[in-house]
Amino acid sequence: MGFEAELVNRVEALAAVVSYLAVRRFAAIPTLTERLVWQHLREFDRKPHHYSIELGSSQEPVRFLYADLPWDSTFFDMKMVRLQAVLFEANVSSATLSKAVRNFVAVLAASNVAHCYCEVAAKDPVLLYALGQAGWSVVESRLHYYHDTLDQLPIARYKVRAALPNDAESLRAVSAANRNRFDRFHADPVFSLGQADRFLGEYAAAATRGFCDVVLVPDERIIDSFLAINHLDNDASLLQTKLGRVVLTAVGLQNRGWHRKLLTETLWYTRERGGEVVFMTTQATNGAVIHNAQQVGFKLGELTHIVSCRPSRGSFITTSIVSV
Repeated sequence: MGFEAELVNRVEALAAVVSYLAVRRFAAIPTLTERLVWQHLREFDRKPHHYSIELGSSQEPVRFLYADLPWDSTFFDMKMVRLQAVLFEANVSSATLSKAVRNFVAVLAASNVAHCYCEVAAKDPVLLYALGQAGWSVVESRLHYYHDTLDQLPIARYKVRAALPNDAESLRAVSAANRNRFDRFHADPVFSLGQADRFLGEYAAAATRGFCDVVLVPDERIIDSFLAINHLDNDASLLQTKLGRVVLTAVGLQNRGWHRKLLTETLWYTRERGGEVVFMTTQATNGAVIHNAQQVGFKLGELTHIVSCRPSRGSFITTSIVSV
């Protein structure tokens, strides 16, 4: 039993967070779930700043896999981590799971962690309930879309160009000024609205300086919008194709209407470099983006929730740690 039994019990819920598995042609690959879910979690704590901790009793163990977030921690000046997965066997009771989550939060507090978040599939109600019972809050609900018919794109094209390093400050301003109050940074009360604005501004600037593979902007005099793309090279190699993912986008008043145009050109950009699928994620509240995505042919893959907690020094460990 142990780790392998926990993976077997949790594989469906964990796979629902992996965007690739929503694409029929990828889901049909026999070893894909094994490589993207099982192998990743088996090797998780072998990487620097990645941890595995088991809490609870030997009869009902619950394993938490989590990692430090150095970039976020530096920006927000607080120690931040991401909970990657929670593993447990089918016989674990709701009470035991909720208690284990509370104990995990206490472990984080003892390590001076100030903030933790986790992405949980809507198909994972058991874990969502336990997190809620332990005081975690849903701060964002995400819709994960994919476009896998790049041979059937709209004929209409738009003049775009790749952003240059000297565009970084312009894109920083666009991203910071066009607030989406439903994204996980603006919706989480641990961050002030100003902090969240500055974070996304810094992210946009970093994308222009090479953090993302390419950033598309209108080839116009006024640049008040952008769309950042990652090629997902490691996963693309595994899938034996080329991919694209929309990482971040913002549109200001002076480029009104450019979101759909940039999204269309992202599809053409991916197709022209030999890609087969483009992925994008947005909030379930973002009707305008959802409309544009559907208009250009994106399909809904999965629904996930971002949940977060802020560990406090008052947390109390009620059961012993089995192993670390």
